[in-house]
Formats: sequence, C-alpha cells, structure tokens
Amino acid sequence: MSNVSVDQSPRVAKVWIALRRLDKNDDRVVALREVSIPAAAEVNKVILIITTTFGLNSCDVIFKLRNNRGCLIPLNSSIPANSKHMPFVLEVAKIFQHVRPEPRTVPMTVINKSMKTRLQTIDRRIQRLEELLPQIELRRNEKLSQEIECLNQKLRFLHKRMQVVDSHSWKGVLTRAPLW
Repeated sequence: MSNVSVDQSPRVAKVWIALRRLDKNDDRVVALREVSIPAAAEVNKVILIITTTFGLNSCDVIFKLRNNRGCLIPLNSSIPANSKHMPFVLEVAKIFQHVRPEPRTVPMTVINKSMKTRLQTIDRRIQRLEELLPQIELRRNEKLSQEIECLNQKLRFLHKRMQVVDSHSWKGVLTRAPLW
C-alpha cells in the first residue's frame, strides 16, 4: 500500500483580472492584477476580495466580470482560472449607467385626443342618465305595482282554494261507489 495523503487545505483559484473603470468614463484597462479566490467563498466575500485587491469603493457601483469573449461571468467562488495573457475584465459601472431612456412612443396629442373622446362619451352617458332619471323612477313604480297585483291575484286564488278544501268534510259514507 502506498501512503498517499490528500491535501485537506481549501483550494484557491488564481485569477487574472483587468480593471476597466466605466464609472469614471474611462474605456481603457487601468490595472491588471492576480486575485486569489478561495473555493468555498460566498459572493460577498469574493466581491470584498476583489474590491480590496483593486482598492475600490463598492457602495455606489456595479461590478461586471467578463471573459475574453465579452460574456458575463458570475462573481462567485467557481470562477475558472485563466492566464495573464487572457485576463477577465472587471467593469466598474454606476447604477443604471448604461440605461438610456427612450423617447415617448406615443405623442401627447394622440393621448390628449383619446382622453378627450373618453371624457366626452362619459359626459354624454351621464347626461342621458340624468334625462332618463324621472322615467326610470316611473318605470320602477309601474313594475312594482305590476308585481304587487300579480301577487294579489295569486293570494286570492290560494284563498279560494283553501275555502274549497275547508268546505268538504267526511260524512263517513261514500256517496258514489268507487270504480276499482
């Protein structure tokens, strides 16, 4: 048996990073440094290591790490190792620095016209309702009186039926022979 010992020390990735300060409107690479990132480090720890290595203030800036093809790489402990000749580029930018507001797509005149037509239609509907208000109340009263009259007819019918039922009584003898 061979005596092989496994190194239990945490692995450290050596990464070359070039710094580009976009927050200072500078497109050129300012610094190139080798950064050691532990394998089990959290994201906040990785950002702290990078900021201390380059002497950056991380409160009002955003960090973007790009590979040599320009693709974004997540800032975590699994950043792959690279060489000095093909370093990752750390772009330091202001918050919302690259967001450009677009001009309004709908001109204000169109919005004003549409709002005016909506207001006019609503105003016309309200005027129509105000004109019809007395007629609506009359229709309601007529409908109520019709329903009351219908209910009175049903009550009279039921009252007659109840009187007919009460008038019949059993005399104990069948007056006609049943047909069964």
